[in-house]
Amino acid sequence: MCGQACRYRYVVVVEKREQVFVSSTYVDLQEERQAVIQTLLEADCFPAGMELFPASDEEKWDLIKRVIDDSDYYVVIVGGRYGSLDDSGLSFTEKEFDYAVETKTPVLGFLHGAPGSIVADKMDLDPALREKLEAFREKVSKRMVKFWSSPSDLAGAVARSLIQARKYHPAEGWVRARGALTPEVEQEMAELRATVEKLNAELEAQRHQQAEGVDVGELAQGEDVHMFNTLLYYWTPADVQAGRTWPAKRQIHSKNYRVTWDNIFSILAPLMLDEASEVDLSEELDFQATFLRDDDPEVPEEVGEVDRVMAGPDVLNKIKVQLFALGLIGHSQKRHPVQDQNSYWTLTQKGRDHLMRLSAERRPEPAQQAIEI
Repeated sequence: MCGQACRYRYVVVVEKREQVFVSSTYVDLQEERQAVIQTLLEADCFPAGMELFPASDEEKWDLIKRVIDDSDYYVVIVGGRYGSLDDSGLSFTEKEFDYAVETKTPVLGFLHGAPGSIVADKMDLDPALREKLEAFREKVSKRMVKFWSSPSDLAGAVARSLIQARKYHPAEGWVRARGALTPEVEQEMAELRATVEKLNAELEAQRHQQAEGVDVGELAQGEDVHMFNTLLYYWTPADVQAGRTWPAKRQIHSKNYRVTWDNIFSILAPLMLDEASEVDLSEELDFQATFLRDDDPEVPEEVGEVDRVMAGPDVLNKIKVQLFALGLIGHSQKRHPVQDQNSYWTLTQKGRDHLMRLSAERRPEPAQQAIEI
């Protein structure tokens, strides 16, 4: 156990999935792309790439850039073909690579380890395209790359690189809506809800005060006296002597005590700094009734044994109506479980201010301050 000074740090594990853009030529690397996409799916990633749009369509370039912007990692696979060219003479694969580098998206590069062994129908035969491909390979190899020679080899290399990327370049990723709230955001929302609840309670109290026929100045308050009714349940000496101390034999003695409204408020108000149920308030009033009876030297002669002391049946209702009419308390707006049928009350700002005036400890006068020795 520890006191209020203790602080706890809660670690919330939120399941997230990264989006990975897969860039490559298509016709010659269909099998390799399928292996990579399967690996990404098994790693709980969302693969994205040219399957979503035709890479040769210039009108789709803005869409491609948006998808790369939304991706957490960029995978580029280079085989034996440079790919189709845009109007500037660059392949879309190289354009995608350049854009990923420009936007600082983590790049995972994978180059075929033995380009000379690639079959002819998966290679560029045009010398100009082969030159562009070689220059592109050189550009990619300036970054950290891995080499592959088969679809399964490539899939393994992607899996290992993804582990390293997650470790050294943790990404924002995507989360389910229910997991999107961080503890900080939840706390801020709770504070905002509490503020709204407080303002609603104060507004309700103000509306009540402004209701027709209600003049707060005419209501009993402050040092005005309220007759606090108490009930003493007891058995007579004869019943106690005979052993007849069961509920049906109890007698009731009713007595009123003079208590000021400020005294009543100062007793109940601390319970409502946050909120208090009517059960809590009733228990506190019963305790105060017991306290009043214990301090009373006049014990009825017919009392042989006391069973219990309670506040009178209408005490709570009279008190809450009076404090509500004075604008000191209002209904709590906090949410509670459906099965909780209690009514809850809380202090209005006026009630808080009044409690501070009544109960906050003042600094002592200079003459009363302790003398240091």
